[in-house]
Amino acid sequence: MPKSISYHAELIESLKDPSEAAIYLEVVLEEGNPKMIKKAFSNVIEARGGFSFVSQDVQVNFTKLEEKLQETGEIEFNILRKLLESLGLKVGLMVMAS
Repeated sequence: MPKSISYHAELIESLKDPSEAAIYLEVVLEEGNPKMIKKAFSNVIEARGGFSFVSQDVQVNFTKLEEKLQETGEIEFNILRKLLESLGLKVGLMVMAS
């Protein structure tokens, strides 16, 4: 009988692919739940080896995002952009006119 792989372990493995990480973050950002946004970025960082293995820029920008989410529950676009850039990722943002 094959060993089962936990959902989290499978997710982290898939997030090692930058395309998968970008899609994952895009979906979570669209949902807009601050706790899930923080967790999603934590998962992407874990897939990169964890905080010990990512650049100082990633660490600083994640901390700024985390602080802003704690303070206001909202994301500041500039912080988000810098964190994505420091991770080497881009997500597509769709703007709808009303």
